[in-house]
Amino acid sequence: MTNSVYAFKHLTGGTDDSYLDYHDGNDLSDGDMAIGIVNDNFYSYYVDADSYMMESSPGIISPDTNAGGKRWILASDYPVYTPPAV
Repeated sequence: MTNSVYAFKHLTGGTDDSYLDYHDGNDLSDGDMAIGIVNDNFYSYYVDADSYMMESSPGIISPDTNAGGKRWILASDYPVYTPPAV
């Protein structure tokens, strides 16, 4: 089974596919991944297909459509490196 990797620029408030929660739960599979930079933080997520946990951004994000038990689970978050001014 091949997993998909998604990119995002925003976490929630999904009005297009630049939002993590925009992706339809019916299109997501257990283990799918997503990466993005939001407000100078790098985030990585994976789909847990039978989580059913309550949404609590940024740690747990539920798809806005057909979520069922699928949740985006935060795998890591790091500040984006900003080089010192020259």
